[in-house]
Amino acid sequence: MMNDYIEDEIVVHPVHGMQLSEGYIRKNNSKGFLGCLPGLLPSFGKTKEEVRVRLEKEAKAYYGDDVVVEIAPAAIAS
Repeated sequence: MMNDYIEDEIVVHPVHGMQLSEGYIRKNNSKGFLGCLPGLLPSFGKTKEEVRVRLEKEAKAYYGDDVVVEIAPAAIAS
């Protein structure tokens, strides 16, 4: 049975580089949003952007300062 939630795919990549990892940000009931990337601790926040920024900070600590975390466009995420 599928849960009724909204999920966005996120990708980690160096600026102008190839994808290193992918994860998701999803609505966490009425509590806000939850974001996960493989190998990193989950991040919680009130908005998707807040979660994305937190995950980007963790990804920079893990991969290096030149990486970004972006919400993938719907055409790529499908």
